[in-house]
Amino acid sequence: MQKTLSQKSAFRLFFWGIVLIPFAIVSDAILDAVIFGNETVQEQLLSPDYHEVAVRFLFCTFILAAIYLGMHYLAKASQKEAVLLGQCQDLSLARQDLEEFHENLSRQLRQTSASLTSTVELLKTQCSSDFDEKNRFFMESIYNCSSKLKEQLDINQALTELAVGEPHREKTRLDFLANEVVEELQKKRPDRELEFKIQPWLSDWCDQKMLRLIIYNLFCNAIEFIPASRKGRIELGMFNRHEQKVFFVRDNGTGYSDAQAKRLFDAFQDSSLDAELPKDNISLANARRIINRHNGQIWAEGIEGAGGTVFFTCNTPK
Repeated sequence: MQKTLSQKSAFRLFFWGIVLIPFAIVSDAILDAVIFGNETVQEQLLSPDYHEVAVRFLFCTFILAAIYLGMHYLAKASQKEAVLLGQCQDLSLARQDLEEFHENLSRQLRQTSASLTSTVELLKTQCSSDFDEKNRFFMESIYNCSSKLKEQLDINQALTELAVGEPHREKTRLDFLANEVVEELQKKRPDRELEFKIQPWLSDWCDQKMLRLIIYNLFCNAIEFIPASRKGRIELGMFNRHEQKVFFVRDNGTGYSDAQAKRLFDAFQDSSLDAELPKDNISLANARRIINRHNGQIWAEGIEGAGGTVFFTCNTPK
C-alpha cells in the first residue's frame, strides 16, 4: 500500500530524532570541554558526573517528547490524508464513468441524428410532391430541427475533444505564436485580404500549446466578423491594468452590441436571435475554457459597425 505524505514525514521525523540524540550528547560534551573548560571531550563522554548525566537525560527526554508529539500529529494528519485520497480516487472513477457514458451517449445521438436527417432528406426528395403546403411546412420544420441537432452534437464533440488537464506554465512569447498563426491563416485563406499587426515582445507565463490555440481561435473569430469585400485589419496587443497583463485581439469588422458580446462565448446560442453574428461560436467557447484553466478572464467589447475587441488575461501568479 502506498504511503501518504504524512506517513513519510513521520518516518523522517523519527529517523532524524533518533540521530539527534547522540548528536546532542556530543554537542553538550564539546560545549562543557571547550567553552567552560570542564575536563576534555573524551572525559566528558566516557566518565560524566551526575550533573552532566542529568542534563543529557533531560535533552534526550525533550527530543523524545518532541518526536512523540510530532508523530502523534502526523498520525492524525495521515488518517485525514488517507480519507481524502480515497475520496479523490472515488471521484476519479466517477469522472471516468461519466466521461465514458457521455462518449457513448454522444455517439448514439450522432448516429440517431444522422439517420433522422437522411430519412427526412429522402422523404423530402421522393414524397414532397405528394404533400400539401401544411405537410411541407411540418416536414421542413422536422428537417430544420434535425439539422440543428446535428450542429449541436458537432459543437459538443468539438468541446469534448479539447485537451483536459492543468496548463503547463512556461515563459511564452505570444508574438512568436501569433506570427506562426498568421502564416497558417494566410495559407488557408489566400482569397482574403488581411493585414495583421502584432505587438512585439508579448510574453507571459502560460501553456504554450493552449495559448497558440487561443490566438488561432480569436483570429478566426475576427475574420468571421470582417466582410469578404472589406480589407481586414486584425491587431494583437497588450496593456497593463492593475499590475496585470491584459491581451487583446481587435478587428475592423461589423462589430456587435454589448448584449451580443455577452452571448459570443455561448457555443449553443440560438443563431436565429443574432443573425448578423457568426454561426460558429466553438472557437470562442474553446478560448473561454482554456482561459478558465489559466484562472484568467476573457470578455468582448464592440461597437456596431465599428469593429470589436476580445480581451483576455492569464492571471499569472506572482
